[in-house]
Amino acid sequence: MEIAGLTLPRDFGQLQAKYNDWLKQQTPQVEVALTGLTASVQGVFIGYVLGSLTPAPDPNAAATSAMPALGQLKALQTGGPWAQARNLGVLTGVNAALTCGIKKARNGKEDVYSAMAASFGSGFAYSLVSGAPNPLQSAVTTGAAFALFNGLFYQIGQMFKPEHTDTEYERAKYMLQTLGLAKYADNLKKNLLTDQTIMLWNESALSEARVPAGPRLLILHHLDTYRNPSSVLKMALPLPPMPPPQAVLPAKAQASGQR
Repeated sequence: MEIAGLTLPRDFGQLQAKYNDWLKQQTPQVEVALTGLTASVQGVFIGYVLGSLTPAPDPNAAATSAMPALGQLKALQTGGPWAQARNLGVLTGVNAALTCGIKKARNGKEDVYSAMAASFGSGFAYSLVSGAPNPLQSAVTTGAAFALFNGLFYQIGQMFKPEHTDTEYERAKYMLQTLGLAKYADNLKKNLLTDQTIMLWNESALSEARVPAGPRLLILHHLDTYRNPSSVLKMALPLPPMPPPQAVLPAKAQASGQR
């Protein structure tokens, strides 16, 4: 379908893929803000629907709960549809924004600490807007509870995560391993330096992948033996020799004799 020269995607999946590609081309600040905004809009919609379908319990139940964290979870069901939309919108928006921001700050690394940090921030913000008593204490308690639960679920998920071999980087990873540079394997994946591009690697590509100068030289020198196989048969010249210690002694003796 085309409207005034604009090609519209045929399904929602294609639209989402195009939006994600466009989002990755923006600055980190814009990407984080839009990621949080998108998740917040989704949270508002889901919260309003749940609030409309769920009967409102006693509004004092959350305040009188023995555990502040459990009281915050009960607050999801209090206040009517708009209150639940607000609470869930803040929860999902802050979590998505922090997850994206932390991932950007850590150069794409994701682990349990990133998940716990994002959960703490989202739980903290959620507690503040839900109107709990003792706002600061409740926010810290709720954030800590969210972080612990999410960290536990993350670790359980990693235990049952199926292992698979990343075949697109097997040759490159093995080459780095033979050169003693295995710690830079993640740099290749972050910059899509796959096995298909290995013979096209150059100084600028490895520099953009944040591979230091020394390892870059070793990698490029190793690849040159495959790009120019005839050079392997040539006898290598020795390194420039160090000056012999005796060479400086006559000069010193001559200088002392002239005095």
